[in-house]
Amino acid sequence: MTKREDPDRLLEQASRHASAGHLNEAMAAYARALELSPERPNSWYNLARLQRRAGLFDAALASYRQALHHGVTQPEEVHLNCGVIHADDLRQDDMAERELDAALALNPGYVPALLNLANLHEDRGRRAAALSTYERLLALDPACHEALARYATLRGVADPADPLADRLRAAIKSAETPLADKASLGFALGKVLDACHHHDAAFLAYQQANLDSRGSAGMTGPLYDRQRHERYIDELIRAFPGPSRHHESMGSAGTPPIFICGMFRSGSTLAEQVLAGHHMVRAGGEIGFLPQLVRGRLAPYPARIASLSAAERDDMAQTYRA
Repeated sequence: MTKREDPDRLLEQASRHASAGHLNEAMAAYARALELSPERPNSWYNLARLQRRAGLFDAALASYRQALHHGVTQPEEVHLNCGVIHADDLRQDDMAERELDAALALNPGYVPALLNLANLHEDRGRRAAALSTYERLLALDPACHEALARYATLRGVADPADPLADRLRAAIKSAETPLADKASLGFALGKVLDACHHHDAAFLAYQQANLDSRGSAGMTGPLYDRQRHERYIDELIRAFPGPSRHHESMGSAGTPPIFICGMFRSGSTLAEQVLAGHHMVRAGGEIGFLPQLVRGRLAPYPARIASLSAAERDDMAQTYRA
């Protein structure tokens, strides 16, 4: 007679694997434990978080639904997480909005859901709805610096003495504001001052925001090493000496994707929004698939490119399309 597995022991194993970064082993242990004992909403929730990290978005949504079905505490957080998957990973904006609305129906003062909903309205070009949602959020939590920064950037000011600009300055000066938040607020202040044609003041705001951003990341030395960057570019040139012969893989299942490449704050998001205004183009957002490849199957990058087989290239291309 086979000894029955203990769900609690499996969940302990899953937790250890997750802490060690062994996602596949952790997910397998959670799945087996929940197969034996499905009435554990927190375990469904933990499994869903791991599945999203692994890029298994549909599976994560299914696990979150199980967590809701089994009575997870703070269900608004589950709806929020589902909304993030729909918005950021699957680009299903209507579904994302439904999930965020569900979270706010359960908890109208749930700040994370309000922030994500405002961001979603902004991404969809609904300026009035975004401004209204940011205002509602800031009335509930005046210290939500991300909301303040995004609200100021979206609303804009016509005069550097506008109370909104003063509010940004006050938040930046506050000793209680974390450096990362100071950076976001500083970039917003720089943008509104620049729009008012107060360019010297805007430059100073951007300069301080950059310092705060570096400080929040624990960076004290120079970020740019010219010689190191030149070596990296040389490696890329050697890894990709000419056009790929496997580009047909991307178009074999239909119209090939459009890749928009650009530096931070260079307008790549705007370019995507303009293109997505055409009825034959759908926005994909900042898909994390390629960075995951570079960190995983393509490591060490770019040297690994030289040893890729045609079958591996085709497999990665089809996975990207899927």
